[in-house]
Amino acid sequence: MIDHEESLPPIRLLLEGSYATYPHSNGFLRGSRRVVLGVAGGPPELVSVDLDDLAPGPVVVVGADEFARANEAVTDVPVWSAGNPTTPVPWFDIALEADVLVTCWGNRLLVTDTLESSGGLRSLYRPEPGWVLHELMSISADGESAFVSESDGEEWVLRRVSVPVGSSEVLIRVPWHANHVHPVPADESWIMFSHEGQAATISDRMWALHPGLAPAGQVAFDQRAVADVAGATVSIGHERAKFHEPGAVVVAYGESPVAPRGLFETYLDGRPPRLVSAGDRDWHCGISRDGRSMVVDTSGPWDQPGRGWFDAGTQSSIVFIDPATGSRRELAKTGFIAHPYHPHPSFTPDGGDVVFNHVVYDERGVPVSRGAAAVSTA
Repeated sequence: MIDHEESLPPIRLLLEGSYATYPHSNGFLRGSRRVVLGVAGGPPELVSVDLDDLAPGPVVVVGADEFARANEAVTDVPVWSAGNPTTPVPWFDIALEADVLVTCWGNRLLVTDTLESSGGLRSLYRPEPGWVLHELMSISADGESAFVSESDGEEWVLRRVSVPVGSSEVLIRVPWHANHVHPVPADESWIMFSHEGQAATISDRMWALHPGLAPAGQVAFDQRAVADVAGATVSIGHERAKFHEPGAVVVAYGESPVAPRGLFETYLDGRPPRLVSAGDRDWHCGISRDGRSMVVDTSGPWDQPGRGWFDAGTQSSIVFIDPATGSRRELAKTGFIAHPYHPHPSFTPDGGDVVFNHVVYDERGVPVSRGAAAVSTA
């Protein structure tokens, strides 16, 4: 097994075989330290655990039978395994201020309205024949509106779906792959989404919608303006909207052909992006709810020479960043395999811990343990 440096805080495995939800989604119940996790390796299900008391074990939030019913007539649904890592798993998002969870499964948007009483799933929205929902969705803080992206293979549509009744409205249509849609917690009149694709070839990755200020959408990060080479484009991705002010944190990848690389924050009030902390291996990112702490995971150990995926191996670091100074501090060492087991760090609502997906390898380089974990930020 890989030994962790004595100077690092201990890693607490929350549940073997579990995974945390996507970094721009919320996995916590009403600002508490109870977190919802997916379970991969068998029929999919969602469970919740208490970060401060793991002894009672997980509580089932959405059972495998409910996901099976969501597929209706679809049979022989493949099950995720480390040997078949491209098999989908259910991602999910929980309202920040309500007991409502949304997920996508069986090409349907599903909702459970009473999380803490295990009220079960109901079908909320299904696209027209020929259209396919993207696996990542989101929900407003009050649990009243969900957001999805869908495609017919030629264009992509972002929709707002009414959670109480399932009616929907089109927010925007674009002729390119649009996904990662999520409201900005600091001001939910802003909706963020991304132009998906190879980072090195996408010069307008980050977009934002606003009914009055940007009804047709606007690019939210000028990737050429920040580049240190005239006419070149910095490669960015894995944005996460901020809680304390309109904007986002986003990574400029190590494999970006030009600098600066590292963690940026952006603003939706016209200010230019700010390089918070330079880094040549940053991968995904997160931010605390008060904006005073940030976190990244890395492609390869954070102190490994080189940048991006060069000599990255299968290791990653969870790195705490102080946005006031740009200073970095490693919180944990981990590994990764394919989705859903990228590290995907996110802060607990109180900012006291970072939850991430933890993969451990043996001396032969074989993964021997995987699951959501937590590490203290102290």
